[in-house]
Amino acid sequence: MGKRFSALALALMLVFALAGCAGTPPSSQPASASVPASAPASSSVPAAETRWQDTLAAAAAAAQPGQAQTDGAATEAASAVRTWYEVFVYTFCDSNGDGIGDLTGVTETLDYMTYLGFNGLWLTPIFPSPTYHKYDVADYTAIDPAFGSLDDFDALIAAANARGISVILDFPLNHTSVEHPWFVAAKAAVTEGRMDDPHIGYYHIAQEKGSGNWEELAPGWYYECQFWGGMPDLDLASPALRAELEAAAAFWLGRGVAGFRLDAVKEFETGNNAFNIDTLRWFNDCVKGIRPDAWLVGENWDTTPALYTYYASGVDSFFDFPFAGSSGYIAQALLQADSPASRYTAALADELPLIAAQNPGGTPAPFFTNHDTPRAAGFLRRDAARIKLAWAMNLLQNGNAFVYYGEELGMAGSGKDENKRAPMYWTADPDAPGMTAGPPGMDAQEHPFPPADQQIGDATSILEFVRSAVALRQAQPVLALGQVEALDLGDAPAKVGAVQKTLGDETVVLYFNLGGDAATLPNIAGTLTASLPTGDAPPTLAGGILELPGLCIAVVAG
Repeated sequence: MGKRFSALALALMLVFALAGCAGTPPSSQPASASVPASAPASSSVPAAETRWQDTLAAAAAAAQPGQAQTDGAATEAASAVRTWYEVFVYTFCDSNGDGIGDLTGVTETLDYMTYLGFNGLWLTPIFPSPTYHKYDVADYTAIDPAFGSLDDFDALIAAANARGISVILDFPLNHTSVEHPWFVAAKAAVTEGRMDDPHIGYYHIAQEKGSGNWEELAPGWYYECQFWGGMPDLDLASPALRAELEAAAAFWLGRGVAGFRLDAVKEFETGNNAFNIDTLRWFNDCVKGIRPDAWLVGENWDTTPALYTYYASGVDSFFDFPFAGSSGYIAQALLQADSPASRYTAALADELPLIAAQNPGGTPAPFFTNHDTPRAAGFLRRDAARIKLAWAMNLLQNGNAFVYYGEELGMAGSGKDENKRAPMYWTADPDAPGMTAGPPGMDAQEHPFPPADQQIGDATSILEFVRSAVALRQAQPVLALGQVEALDLGDAPAKVGAVQKTLGDETVVLYFNLGGDAATLPNIAGTLTASLPTGDAPPTLAGGILELPGLCIAVVAG
C-alpha cells in the first residue's frame, strides 16, 4: 500500500465505524432527495486537516445512512440484480504517486462506493497493454504492471466481496494488441513462410484485403483490424483460439471474479449477427460451466431491435443503448419539447417482452453514459436538475443498472476519448494524493460542479441525489425486477408519464414529471412511499390528488 495514500483506507474505515457506533439502525423512511440525506460535517473536520481523504471521510461519517432498511425477502430479491459502478482504472485513484490509477487505489476507495450504495464494480481492462485504455490486450492472464500485481488484484477481490460488492472484468474477445505473443508468432510465421503455424489461424489473415480496415502484415499478406492497426481482430471460429480464451476465463473466475463485460460483440464478424450470437453462446456456456452463477453483460452498440436478438446467446444482459447518451430516450425526454414522457415510458415496457422472447432469464443493463460516450453534464447543458433526473431515470429502470465513475459528481468530458476518461474529481487540487494525471493527450477539463470532497454530505448535491436514487432502488426490488406496464394518463401534460411495476403481490406506480412545470394529477389511488424531486418541493398525495413538481419522480404503492 502506497504511503502517500494509505490514510484514505483508515479515513474511510472511520466513516463506517462512526456510523456503526451511533446505535441507530438505518432509517426505514423511503429514500427521498426531498428529505436531507445527510448533514454538513464542518464541526467534525479539524481545522488542521486539509487532505481530501480526511475531509471526505469526516463528511460521510456525519451523514445519515443513505440506504433504506429492507427485510430479508427484499434483500434476497435485490440480489438478483445489482447496481454497478464503472471504474476506468487508469484515471480513477493513484495509490503510489506515479499519476496513474491502480488496483490498490480502487481498493482504497471501496468504502466510497459502498457509501453511494453500489454493490457491483466493473473494471475496465486491467491486462498488460501498450495503451492507457488497455483494450488492446497483450496477455489475458496477467495484470498490467502500471496497475499493480496479481496480489493487488486478489486483495481487491477480497475487500470488495467483504463489502458485498461483486467484481466483473472487461474482457475484450474481439481483438488483441499487436504485442500479444499470439500475433507476434503469427506475423513471424507468415514472414518466414511457416503457414502451418497454428497462431496464424487465431487472426483474420489473408492475401487479399477484406471489407473494412486491413493492414499489411508481411509482403502480400494482410490482417483485419476494424478498430485500428494496433488491434488485430481475432478469428473466434478457431477451436485452438477458443481453448486459449476458455483457459483465460477460467483463470479469472478462479480468482473470484463474478463475471465479465464483453466488448464489441457485434464486431466478432461485422455484419454477421448469426455468427456473433453463436460465438457468445459458446463463451456463455464455457463461463457458466465453470461458475454457474457468473454474470455476463455484452456491449452491442445498437439501438435497433437487432439488439434484443443477441439475448438468444444465453448471455444474461446487454447494455441498453436505446436509452443512453445524448440521442437516447432519457435525454430526448428531458431536452426535446416534442418528445413526450409517454415515449419513454412505452419504451420501458416494450423492451422486456423482446428480451424474454429470446432469453426468459435475460435482464437489461441500463446505463446513461460510459467511457466511450460524452459525459451527461455536457449534453444536458450543465443543468443540475436534469442531470439528477437523468440518473434517477436510469437507476429506476429494470435490470442491472450502471453508473460511470464521476457522473455522480456531474464531471465534464466530451470530444475525444481521452476527455471522457478524465481523472476522478476527488478534490479541486489536481496534485493531491490519490489524484491521477489523466490519459496522454487529454484536454484540460473544467468541471461545472464541485468535487467529491465538497459534494459528499451536501443534501443538494448531485452525488447525494444519486445516492438517494440508488438507495430507493435497493430498498424496493420491485423497481428493478417488476413486470412493467406503461399507463395512459389521459389529458395529463405531455411531459408527465407513468409506469406500473409488479413483483409478486407488490405493485407500485412511478410517476415522472420530465418537464419544468409542476403538474396536478387527479384520481390517484394508493400511498406515496418515496420521491426523488430535484428541487426543494417534494410531491404530495392527498385526497387522491398528486401534486408533482417539475423534474421529479414519485413512487405510489397501490
